[in-house]
This record gives sequence, C-alpha cells and structure tokens, in this order.
Amino acid sequence: MGKGAPSLSLFLKPILLKHSEKKGYLDKTIAIIGTRGIPNSYGGFEYFAEHLSISLVNKGYHTLVLEPAQELISLDDYRGVERVPVKVYKFLPHPIRKVIYGYKSLKKAKRINVDTIICCGHTPALFFPFFKKSFLKKTIVNLDGIEWKRAKWSFVAKLFLRITEYLSIGWSGTLVADNKGIEEYILKKYRKETELITYGVSIPNEIAEFGLLAAKGLVANNYGLLVARIEPENQIELIIKSFITAGKTLVIVGGISSGYAKKVYKNYSYLPNVIFWGGEYNSSTLLSLRSYANLYVHGHTVGGTNPSLLEAMACGCRIVAHNNVFNHYTLGNTGLYFDNESQLFDLIESCWNKTENLGSAAKLRAIEQYSWDVVTNKYIELIERTENDIVK
Repeated sequence: MGKGAPSLSLFLKPILLKHSEKKGYLDKTIAIIGTRGIPNSYGGFEYFAEHLSISLVNKGYHTLVLEPAQELISLDDYRGVERVPVKVYKFLPHPIRKVIYGYKSLKKAKRINVDTIICCGHTPALFFPFFKKSFLKKTIVNLDGIEWKRAKWSFVAKLFLRITEYLSIGWSGTLVADNKGIEEYILKKYRKETELITYGVSIPNEIAEFGLLAAKGLVANNYGLLVARIEPENQIELIIKSFITAGKTLVIVGGISSGYAKKVYKNYSYLPNVIFWGGEYNSSTLLSLRSYANLYVHGHTVGGTNPSLLEAMACGCRIVAHNNVFNHYTLGNTGLYFDNESQLFDLIESCWNKTENLGSAAKLRAIEQYSWDVVTNKYIELIERTENDIVK
C-alpha cells in the first residue's frame, strides 16, 4: 500500500481481529473516542486515553484510539495501541470541527464494529439519538467535569454542553463519573446512577534531575508550582496575586495561546518572581518541577479528578488546593485548602519554611487509590459486565 493511503484496518473488523490474534490479543476490540489523540500533548482526556489504552493493551485487549486528522493516512501504533485517523477539515472553526469529529468517530467505531466504545466527554452524545440502541449499549461515557459551568464558555457553548450532557445521560449505555462530586451531581440532577472510576496516575520511580531547573534560574525548594490550563476557573490570577503578596516565586506551567492566557501573561510576566514556563509535556521535566517545588498550588474549581493534582500527589508534593468538593474527594485530608486570596497567602506563609514532608500522605493515597493498574482493572470489570449485559 502506498504512502498516505488509508489502512483497511480502519474499516474492517475481520482484519482487525486477525491483526489482534497475531499479536496475542483477546478477541475484543475497544475504541477510545473524543480526544485529540495520543501520545498526550494537550491535557486531561489525552492523558487518560494514553495511559488507559496502554494499560488495556498490556492486559491483552486490542485497543484503538481515534484522533482527528486532515488526511486518512496510516498512523504508527503507539506502544501497542492502534491510532485511527478521523478526517476533519482544518479550515472549519474549532467548535464545528469538534462536533463533526464526534459524529465521524461514532460512525467509524460502528463501521469497525468494535466491542466497546469509551467516549471521553459528551460532545458525541449530540448524535446518540441517530444510532440504534444495540450500538449505544456498547458506549461507556466518561462525563469528565461539569463542563457547562466553565467560565470560558459563551452562552451558546454552555447551552450546547448542557444539551449534550442531557443526551449522554439519557442515551448512553453506561456512565462513568471520575469523581464522587460528579457522581453526586448526576444523581441529584438526573436521578441516574453512574460508575465511579477515577483517573489514574503513574507513580514515579526515578530520581528527578535538577540541572535543567538550575539552568532556568530556579532554586530547589524555593518556588511554588502551578500546572494547569490558564483559564479563569483555575484561579490563576488569585494564585499569582497571593504569591506576589508573599514575595515568593511562582512557576506557571501551561500554554499561552488562548486570549485569557495572553492577557494574564501580559499583566504579570514582567514580574521577576512570576515565571511563565509555557506548555510542558516532557515527563522528566515535569517530575523535576514537581519534585523540587516548595509548594504545589491547585486552583481548579470545576471538574472531576484532575490529572495534574494526581501527579502532584504521586510526586509527594506539599499541596494546597481550592476548597471545593472535587478537590476534597481527590486529595482528602492529605493537603490544605483555600477559598480566597487571603487564605492562600496565609498558607504560603505558614508552609514555606516547614521542613517536614507534608506530601508523603498524599503520595501514599495516590499509590493506594489512583494507580493505573487499579483504574484499568475497574474499567475491564465494567467492559466485561457491559458486554455480558448486551449478550443477555
């Protein structure tokens, strides 16, 4: 087959199964849809798709991750996971591309005749009413956070997200909440039961290097760290102002491409103790940043179990987090909480010079509750149960 030609394995289940048998996979194919693809170079759902798909492959499941592409070209597998392109034209506005991608992903999964679909987010749910119930029974929708509450969305976007949330609740085969707070929200608002399966996290086993950080002018145990998308609901400016008042250095890891991020960068980047690191997806660099931070600050106010919080826990960071139900269910009593700028300032002041390792309990909690092996086994149990229900 010539370079650039679409692979038949994208369309024909018999070939997929033959391919999987050669690799020693179980006779089951799982498709993960709704992300920008793997390896992760964006955020939460991509992080989830990358780690869960690899874990499923390691446990014997033939796993596909669908991703938007301008051309239907054959993509290289990633650590045993088959990457499947879904053609979406780049010239279309991003919201339209996302909607079309959701629809085409469902169609492709149906054409391949996969055994289970794990849908990341509920945008594809807009098209659920156009598919047969027998197909929808295969879908497991990971609801993520309460998306329509995010401050960045316009009225129209929030309305769209509320509609797709409603459709996902009513039409999907199975619902997954990644946080107890989401589970309670769905039960209260829709009187619908969900499966509670959190995100997972890899526990670091290597020693972090400090050389790169030193080259950037950082001093070990003398800076605060924030890893997040630079968006209003993540309390970015509140955190910056607290560190400015405390006279401490803050490193902000996050892309600076959105309008809001550019505004924050313009307003604070001139300050010597506010360092905008930019987007960072190198795991070794992130491990170093977390390992040598004095304090990790988590400002997320909307969403479920956040991967950046889990990774801070896995690194044994001393954590202060925004005081809301989602962070409480994730972090428990292994961190400290703030509601406003004044409270965060007080926590920075009181924690900065403490020598005891306040993050050891957070790391233990990550190991016991959030390892990818634990999370993957829960998904496998759900997948097997869902398939048995379909057969019945």
